[in-house]
Amino acid sequence: MEKRFSNELITAIEKGDLENVVQFIGKGADVNDADHNGNTPLMYASMRGFTDTARFLLDNGADVNARNRQGVTPLIYACRNNQVGVLRLLVSRGADVNVPDRDGGTALTFAGKSGHLEIVRLLVEHGADLNSRDQEGDTAVMCAINGKFAGIINFLISRGADLTVMNKHNKTALDLASEKGLLRIVNDIKFRLLERQKQVS
Repeated sequence: MEKRFSNELITAIEKGDLENVVQFIGKGADVNDADHNGNTPLMYASMRGFTDTARFLLDNGADVNARNRQGVTPLIYACRNNQVGVLRLLVSRGADVNVPDRDGGTALTFAGKSGHLEIVRLLVEHGADLNSRDQEGDTAVMCAINGKFAGIINFLISRGADLTVMNKHNKTALDLASEKGLLRIVNDIKFRLLERQKQVS
């Protein structure tokens, strides 16, 4: 009986039907029961941006840091789908911003790829590791360079992102910016590297 309610709960969440979500939880559906991919009800609410549903699930014991079979958390789903409202809720409820998925990608590296500056800011404000790397060895600033997201690139550089890191292809942020023809970014990176060298010496 509980399993049927759990399946119906996920269906209700996918439809954005909060009324039925409340009913199924009341009838005994497990708020942390996962589907065959390991996705929990909170993950479905997070990927679709249903903030009220996510709040209700959290209020009823949903695990904010649950991971599916790929190691993806509700927070990573919110970042991958540009769901700012849910993201704010999750970090306010203690979501770990630095948990990587199975391939090493973090919320910040996904946000760097998405081009959503507000999400990047929010993650950094809540302690995201600026230099975490994805499966290619790219940091968030490298991901942003690959997408030519100047606002994110400038923000991450201003916050102290490590510009000397090499990815799995032996390329630095400067190399990637040069390849993408981002001349202003290239000049800014060169300037920052010189400034940091002066500080060390």
